Amino acid sequence: NDAEPKKGHYSFSQPVIGNLFNTRQGQESFLLWMNRSADYLTYMQEHWREDILKVKNEEDFKRIWIECLEKGVYEVKTSNKSVRKYRPTYEIIADAVNSLKPKLKSLDGKIELILYQDISVSDGRYANNPWLQELPDPITKVCWDNYVSVSPEFALENNLKQGDVVKLSYGRYAVDLPIFIQPGQAYGTFAVALGYGRWRAGKIGNGVGANAFPFIIYEDGTFRYSATVGRDFADGVRFEKTVKSYKLAQTQLHSELEGRPIIKEMTLEDLKNGKLARDHTGEGLSFYPEHKYPIHHWGMVIDLNACIGCGACVIACQVENNIPVVGREEVLNAREMHWIRIDRYYLGDPKNPKVVFQPMMCQHCDNAPCEAVCPVSATMHSSEGISQQIYNRCIGVRFCLNNCPYKVRRFNWYDYTGADSFSGNEHIIAIMDDEIERMVLNPDVTVRSRGVTEKCTFCIQRIQAGKLKAKMENRKLKDGEIKTACQQACPTKAIVFGDLNDPESEVSKKFKSQRLYFVLEELNTKPGVGYLAKVKNSKT
Repeated sequence: NDAEPKKGHYSFSQPVIGNLFNTRQGQESFLLWMNRSADYLTYMQEHWREDILKVKNEEDFKRIWIECLEKGVYEVKTSNKSVRKYRPTYEIIADAVNSLKPKLKSLDGKIELILYQDISVSDGRYANNPWLQELPDPITKVCWDNYVSVSPEFALENNLKQGDVVKLSYGRYAVDLPIFIQPGQAYGTFAVALGYGRWRAGKIGNGVGANAFPFIIYEDGTFRYSATVGRDFADGVRFEKTVKSYKLAQTQLHSELEGRPIIKEMTLEDLKNGKLARDHTGEGLSFYPEHKYPIHHWGMVIDLNACIGCGACVIACQVENNIPVVGREEVLNAREMHWIRIDRYYLGDPKNPKVVFQPMMCQHCDNAPCEAVCPVSATMHSSEGISQQIYNRCIGVRFCLNNCPYKVRRFNWYDYTGADSFSGNEHIIAIMDDEIERMVLNPDVTVRSRGVTEKCTFCIQRIQAGKLKAKMENRKLKDGEIKTACQQACPTKAIVFGDLNDPESEVSKKFKSQRLYFVLEELNTKPGVGYLAKVKNSKT
């Protein structure tokens, strides 16, 4: 297809795959309805030859056409008449802003309802994407629902508990939503996510959550995403507690560190003075002989200063490794399948806590507790430092899940990608019966079946592909050539992966950082994943 996004600038979009089954391009349907026998590509080329390129010679046209496809853009010379641009002065902008002051109303102690776009489904445009529906909110860790978020102080004063259902009404519109008690939220505010409560989104998005769009107020030519809330209709949005309750699907239920050094911090002064983040730097004793890695030793470092908890790594890992979506009911049963989880912890004052994030995946320990207890050697250590899972050996006893101190292993309770249906999840699992939907599966990764344990593999398929490419080109692997899916998707470059046997690799250099520490290092598991301690400017 072609487009003209700007006058005189033409661009192209080309198909990445052939027609799926017995389908055709939409434009070809229009041509058939117009009794035109030519296919759309021929029709478009005729239009370009006669109306845009205006070339009569066939050879010249083919040459220019191929050049346009290679560049992706074709520019037609237009008139050089300058267009006058509007450049408002500071005074004009200040006057416009000051003119709004009389219209701003004080809340006078009333509750303010704030409507926001959810990080996963946005304004509802992604509501039919099961990956995003099951992505936990970075702060609340809730998925598959929206809710009314309130402060702990407000909840205590109004006898509201987690999951209590309240009714919000505006005019003739009313909606029931569960309460979520959020530490650090401003007192006197309600927060509700938009994008839920759709009924024509598709199999996945239909009926998930409640629609908050009717609470948006159109005023003075613009949309206002906040409103006052009270127990009287004169207050704007009416609020009342019901006798119902609703359990929200959360992937993390405990938010405190309880004094444990899972997340480590240091001040800027500590960093300048050379203080080490690690407490346990001695060599631990072991009954087992140490592993030797003669060629490669894969490792990873995660910078807690850079991680923003966005969840991009979670989705990238899920897409890359054919990780199934299990649905709300199974999340409530603590059976989510994500290989990476982002733990969120609150630090400091409960009324105004600091929030820290920690991505947690398989740590690929040298002394892996999971490997020692598997009765059939389904989990074992590779010669390159990867804790491997051999799916066709696994008999599902789950000793490895119990023995993993990091709780990063997942068990397939159902044949999720094989379309096992069970109560409440038929509409989610049934999509994998569709031939088109199954095209989303990565052919380089085994699709696991019921009764099998799985976990992070350091994207072994990418490692193998990188090694094979280097071998075919008769060269050594370059640092940074192999990227895991989580590393590739991270917007802040918080994740670094590479070969620890290469002293010049970025991951090797970060393993020597004074900020480096290992989670639960005192257990002598010798993880292959390190963390860089969070550096703060203040001492509190």
